[in-house]
Amino acid sequence: MTPLHEQAQKQATFLNDWFAELQPLSLSSLAPQRTAFTCVDVIEGFHRIGPLASPRVEKIIPAVVNLTQALDTYGVPHERFAFIQDAHPTDAQEFTAYPSHCVIGSQEAEAVKELKALPNWQHYQHFTKNAIASHSSAAFEAWLDKQDVDVVIAVGDVTDLCLFSLALHLQTRNLARGLGQRIVVPESCVQTWDAPGHPGDLYHVLFLHQLARNGVEVVASIEP
Repeated sequence: MTPLHEQAQKQATFLNDWFAELQPLSLSSLAPQRTAFTCVDVIEGFHRIGPLASPRVEKIIPAVVNLTQALDTYGVPHERFAFIQDAHPTDAQEFTAYPSHCVIGSQEAEAVKELKALPNWQHYQHFTKNAIASHSSAAFEAWLDKQDVDVVIAVGDVTDLCLFSLALHLQTRNLARGLGQRIVVPESCVQTWDAPGHPGDLYHVLFLHQLARNGVEVVASIEP
């Protein structure tokens, strides 16, 4: 085994150990009036249909739906739920890096049917974006500016792209403004895809760890 292989093996063991030690967060530890919820790209184009759909990403749908409903029932105000979704024009510059996906008005750009079936879906806040970064949406940024909260939860996909960008932005914004917020990412509601040159297990854990290194509170789940 070469020194590079030995180092890689040590780092893989370190990441696995860190991941195994993630603990759940109790819902009752959160103040509902002081909590906001953000969800990125839980849409058909990353879960069931289209060139970027992924079976392993699809598996987080029940957890995301259950957490949304649990927070709603717990009393988090409807205006503090934000769902940010890809909605690209047909000539989006992003298509130079990725296949054409989630075009405005297409089924791929629709939220998954389980979310749309939630009784208060129409009362939540909904935003579209034309880039990996949620904060490229001026409307979403304006919504964030109105949220006087202690905790912001971030869920969705994929771990190493849109979710990572969202959670890191929430944290760097929090630090830059001295807001004193907890940015929380429950692993059970986050996932990435498998593809050639992109091993999902590695990227999922590596990017969650990178969020934790930047002060994001990565937990196993949020439980009643």
